[in-house]
Amino acid sequence: MRDHYIKQLQSVHDDLLRMGSRVEHQLADAIKALDRLDIELAREIVARDREIDAARNAIDEHVFQLIATQQPVATDLRSLLAAIAIAGELERAADYAKGIAKKVERSLQTPSIIEAPMELHRLGTLVQTMLHTCLDAFVQLDVTLARSLGEKDQEIDALEDRVIETLKNAARRDPRKLDCALLLIDTAHVLERLADRTTNIAERVIFIATAQAEELNP
Repeated sequence: MRDHYIKQLQSVHDDLLRMGSRVEHQLADAIKALDRLDIELAREIVARDREIDAARNAIDEHVFQLIATQQPVATDLRSLLAAIAIAGELERAADYAKGIAKKVERSLQTPSIIEAPMELHRLGTLVQTMLHTCLDAFVQLDVTLARSLGEKDQEIDALEDRVIETLKNAARRDPRKLDCALLLIDTAHVLERLADRTTNIAERVIFIATAQAEELNP
């Protein structure tokens, strides 16, 4: 009986990692679609989002079933409750990736297209790194690694500010580019919010490992 329970706990862990891998793939493709203005890839990202939603629902159902039938306590209960929260954060991150993909198609419909500035590329790369780091921290239950994500917040904010200023200047020089500039500014905002999802996941990792709530971006 105990062996079956342990296998079920591991199954939740593995399902969460698979979901995380899918979200990483979605985000990487969203950044790629933005860089290349690849409308076909953007549409694939939007279509794949349903798989992420289904994965989140399956994890929630599995966790609720384990809590109801096994009545876990202490570390196991913290892990299961955190799994629900992490799955929710991952689903939201995937929604943001889908939102970026949708902006690719809308950008192509604007009067004058702006090439995404270098700062936006760097912002996308940094957020991808943060997503990978928070998942690594979850795998290893590494509190130090989880806490390191809090240090990235200022870098994210600084990059977002530079993106906005660059795009505002482009729109001032050529008002026809305003619509596209606004879409790219919104993309920068979306990436900043996605970065917040990674720190939320890191906070859950800390909770699992220490039983203490800790805010990384006070």
